[in-house]
Order: sequence, then C-alpha cells, then structure tokens
Amino acid sequence: MHDLPRTFSPIQRLLHWLMVALVLFNLLFPQGMGGTGLEIGFDPGARAHILTGTALLTLALIRLALRLIEGVPPEPLGAPRFFRVFARIGQWGFYALFFAMPLTGFLSYAYGLPLATTLHSDVLRPLFWILIPIHVALALAHQYLWRTDMLGKIVRG
Repeated sequence: MHDLPRTFSPIQRLLHWLMVALVLFNLLFPQGMGGTGLEIGFDPGARAHILTGTALLTLALIRLALRLIEGVPPEPLGAPRFFRVFARIGQWGFYALFFAMPLTGFLSYAYGLPLATTLHSDVLRPLFWILIPIHVALALAHQYLWRTDMLGKIVRG
C-alpha cells in the first residue's frame, strides 16, 4: 500500500467542484422531469436533466476510481472522533447518492416504475438537501474551528 497523499490531486479537486455544480443544477432545476425547483422561468427540459444525471454518474465512477487508486488525504486528527466518523459516513453517503440518483431516475423515466420515482424524488433528493449543508458545515468547522485545512486541500490543493 502506498502512502496517502497530503492533498487532493488537481483532477480530484476539479471533479469535486464540477460535481457540486451539476448536483446543484439538477436539484435546483428539476422542472424538466415534472419536478418543481426555483421558479425563475428557466426550464432545462428532460434532456438536460438526464444528461446531467448521466454526467454525474460517469464523474462519480471516475472519482471513486481515483479515490481507490490515488487515495485521499488522511482524515485530520484535529476534529473530535465523533465528527470524523460522521464525516466518513457522509462521504460514502454521497457516493451512494451519486449512484442511486441516476439509476433510480433512469428506472423511473425509462420504465415508469413508481418505486423508482418515489425513491428518486421523494427519498434520495431530500437526502441530498440534508447531506449538503452538513457537509458544508463540517468543511467550515474543519477549516475555522479545528483548523485542519481540509477545506484548503479541496479548494487549492
């Protein structure tokens, strides 16, 4: 086993921020699939929603492969143990959502499966809205409360 990197690689950082943008796009503008998002007169259409979900699934596969091959910085010991465990659960929760959202969306759209539709829009989508602010809050706590510079590692490397 090789040593863990001190920071995230440039491609890992790029994938992270690209996925942030794509996730927020699909969460904020699901109108094309019959959902309701921000009502600003912007309708991305089903095709944009599907392409974004497909891109997210593809990027998640690449990101997971890089994580397993290159590794990621070790978890900083400056944070309390409870929060370190909580963060690890959240990280893998995001990966589960990165795969489950596009797959349930596909099953809902292609086959009209009610369970897939319910999971996609009524279960998994709210989970993203729960995990995102927790993730941001923990990143800020790492940076400013515990001073571990984890935020700096994903922003500037």
